[in-house]
Amino acid sequence: MQKPGQPKPAPLEALSCLHLVAGAGSDAVAQCLSQADPADDIMFVDAGVLHLPRLVAGSFDDSAGSLHFSAADLQAHGLFDAARRSNVDILDDAGFCKLLAAHRHCLTWT
Repeated sequence: MQKPGQPKPAPLEALSCLHLVAGAGSDAVAQCLSQADPADDIMFVDAGVLHLPRLVAGSFDDSAGSLHFSAADLQAHGLFDAARRSNVDILDDAGFCKLLAAHRHCLTWT
């Protein structure tokens, strides 16, 4: 029984995690994928967007969660048009904030 004034327990989906891949090295991706669950989201930010060619080549297993890319970081690295042609999920700052708010936990991989 829940005591008055205590928050309700979080539903199972609220335990999902947003993984931010911010590093260009393959270790960041390998560590992220080893911890990601299907209910998690993976967002590539900063130098992490440089993993786009590997994604397009099919070297990522999509069972680890949904993949997203930062529009601003793709633009900064000259990859925005390639990402758009590849039909990956590109999020602007507002979309990133919504994604962040949808997860109770957030991990950054560099």
